[in-house]
Amino acid sequence: MIGRAARSVSLIFLLSLVAGCDREPSATTPQQPERSRVIRRLDADVNTLNYLLQTSEDERQVLAYLYDPLIALDQNLEPVPGIATGWEVSDDGRTYTLHLDPRATFSDGTPVTASDVRFTLLKILDAPSPQFASWFEHLNRSATKVLDARTIQVAFTTPRPAQLLAFTISVLPERVYGQGDFATNAAVVGNGPYVLGRRTRGQSILLTRRPSYWREAPQITDVLFRPIAEDAVAWNALLRGELDVARISNDLWWREHEKPEVVAKLRFVDTWQLSYNCIAWNLDDPLFRDARVRRALALSFDRPSVIGTLLHGQARPVTGPFTPDQWANDPTVEPLPFDLEQAAALLAAAGWRDRDGDGTLDRAGTPFSFTLLIPVGTVARDQAQVLQAGLRQVGIRMEISTMDAAAFFDRVLRRNFQAAFFSWVNEPDPDPYALFHSTQLPPAGLNVGGYANSDADRLLDAARVERDRGHRAALYHELHALLAHDQPYLWTVQVATKWAVSRRIENVRASKGLGLFLWYPGPYDWRLVVGAK
Repeated sequence: MIGRAARSVSLIFLLSLVAGCDREPSATTPQQPERSRVIRRLDADVNTLNYLLQTSEDERQVLAYLYDPLIALDQNLEPVPGIATGWEVSDDGRTYTLHLDPRATFSDGTPVTASDVRFTLLKILDAPSPQFASWFEHLNRSATKVLDARTIQVAFTTPRPAQLLAFTISVLPERVYGQGDFATNAAVVGNGPYVLGRRTRGQSILLTRRPSYWREAPQITDVLFRPIAEDAVAWNALLRGELDVARISNDLWWREHEKPEVVAKLRFVDTWQLSYNCIAWNLDDPLFRDARVRRALALSFDRPSVIGTLLHGQARPVTGPFTPDQWANDPTVEPLPFDLEQAAALLAAAGWRDRDGDGTLDRAGTPFSFTLLIPVGTVARDQAQVLQAGLRQVGIRMEISTMDAAAFFDRVLRRNFQAAFFSWVNEPDPDPYALFHSTQLPPAGLNVGGYANSDADRLLDAARVERDRGHRAALYHELHALLAHDQPYLWTVQVATKWAVSRRIENVRASKGLGLFLWYPGPYDWRLVVGAK
C-alpha cells in the first residue's frame, strides 16, 4: 500500500556503538545448507527499485533487503545503529551529526560516505521523493555539511521532535544515481545484505546474499519474491511448499488455522501493525466537496458487520489517521455508527433527493453516482461491497473498479480517481502532515484527496515542532477530532495482520507495530530447520 505517512520519535539518543547492533555468531547456531532459499509473497509487483521513488508497501518490503537505513528500529521500535554508528542532536533540536560506520559499503564495493548522504538528502527534495520529501522539507541546505568522509552535519531550519526517525532512510551512491535522468535510472546499487539477482516483471524478484556485506551475513542466502494478487492462489502455493511466507486473509485463517494438516506445515503469526484501511474522497469532485455528504457516506458503511462477520472479530474500528494503540490517537473520538436514516437526512440537507423517482439521488440534474477504485484483494473487495450495499439503500450508485496494485497507485498518485480504497502505514511516532496538509498534493506529498483546511494546517504545523509529548498529543487529538468531523477519508478498520510461515523456517519473531519485517535484525535472523533446503 501506499506506504509511510511520516516519521518521528521524541527521544534524543546518545552516541551508540555499532557493536550494540551487530550480532555475533552463536556457537549454537545450526549449520545452514550451502544455499538456502525463502520464497515470499508480494501482494502486487513493484513499479520501481529506486529507493527514493518507492510508493507502495510491496516496494518497501523488497528494498528493505537491498538497503540498510542510516538508523534502524529494533524489535521494540527503538532507534539503533544502522549505517550510522551513532548520532548527536544539538540542544535546539536543529542539527544532527551522524557518524557513519567505516565498514559500510555499497554492493559495488565502494564506501558509503558522508557525501553520499548529503546527495541523498538533496535528491529527496529535488526529485522529489513522494515518500520522504515531507520529512526533510525544513532541511537547511547550506548548513548541511560534510565534516569528513564518515561524518555529516544535517541542519534544519525548524526543530521537529519527529526528525530523528527521518533518518531511517537509506543512502544512494552519488556516482551511480547522480548521472543522467534520476527518474529513469535503472541501477540497483544498495548497501544492504542482499543484491538483485534477477527480475522478471510480473513473475518474480530474486535477491541473493551479498558476499561483501559489511556486517554479519544473514542466514538465508536467497530470497525470492513472487507477486500473487489472489489470496486463494497464495494459500494453495503455501500448502504445496511453493511459498514460505505470506500475509493471508482473515477468512483463510479462520477456515484453516486449526486443521491438523495445515498446522503440520504452517504456523501463524498474528500482529497489529501500524496500518489502517480507508477510503479517500477526491475533494476536487463536486460530489464530495460537502462535509455533510462525506459524513453521510461514512454513516452508510456497516462497520460492525465488517468486523464481526467478514473479519471474524479480527479487526478494530479506526476513526482517524492514527492506529488505536498509538499515543496520538484520541480514544474519545467515537466511530460513526451505521445509520442509514441519519445518512439520508444529511444528504437531503445537502440538496440530494430522488426527484425523478429512479431510485438514485440527484441534484441540479446530476445523479449521485461514482466509481470506487480498489486494488486486487479480498479485504478491499469485501469492504467495498459492504459500502456499496449501504449506499444503494440511501439512493447512491457506487461502481467498484478493481485494478492491479501498480496501476491503482499510479491513478491515485495522479489524483485521477473519484474514490479509492487503500491502506496507510504509519510510523511509530506518527506525523500525518504529508497526508492532510494543504501544501502536500502529489508529487510533493501524499495528500491524494486534495484536503485543505486552515485549522488542520495550523495543527499539523504546530505538532511538527512541539517537543513536549503531552502537548503534541493534545494537538493531535484536536486534529483527530477535526478530521473525524470533516471526513476527508472514510476510515474503516484496522485489520489484524495474519502471517503464514512455513515450519521449515525458524527464529521468526514479530515486532509490535511492524510485524515480521522492517526492523533489525528481523528476517536477517531467520534460518532453516536443519535438513531443510
